[in-house]
Amino acid sequence: MKPGESILILPSVALQEMKMEQLAGMKAQVIEIVESNNVIKGCWVKLPVPYLGEYEWFIPYNSFTL
Repeated sequence: MKPGESILILPSVALQEMKMEQLAGMKAQVIEIVESNNVIKGCWVKLPVPYLGEYEWFIPYNSFTL
């Protein structure tokens, strides 16, 4: 995974907890990968349409696939 690639947002408990489950099924473009101790935690993505007025959102690692 690298910036510029597309991901598919998947349904997950993490998205439900963040109250963002409506994003499931949407494709997004990776802006920045978030790591901690060489473990990918998730990524910042740009959505094709705004969600709650914003295009950029953090998506946890277990909530997307390439």
